[in-house]
Amino acid sequence: MNAFSACALAVTAAVIISVLKGISPLMANIASAVAGVVILVYIINGITPFLDFVRKTSAESGIGAYFGIMLKAVAISLCCKAGAEICRDCGENSLASKLELAGKAGILLLSLPLLGGILSMAKDML
Repeated sequence: MNAFSACALAVTAAVIISVLKGISPLMANIASAVAGVVILVYIINGITPFLDFVRKTSAESGIGAYFGIMLKAVAISLCCKAGAEICRDCGENSLASKLELAGKAGILLLSLPLLGGILSMAKDML
């Protein structure tokens, strides 16, 4: 992933969106959402080698299960944050807040096995 390419894409999209705002605000909102999704997909494709390295390293060290849960939590967080920002760009602040709340609930549900493991360890120690 090249950060300069992502910046160039974002600046180009911003110029196009600002021109569209004068012509059609609805089209500007749609273009903003599409540009956000395209940049997000570009970023996800760019960090794939990093994720492969982390999966391989965590599997070799024996903490793969815990690290997998953590990686899923980070993915949920980033996905909901990006979605909420797109909603805010379209003027839907209430919807963005609900999306962030759904992400927090998803992370909480995802962490239940970790909490169960911690409680089990505490029980064994007592």
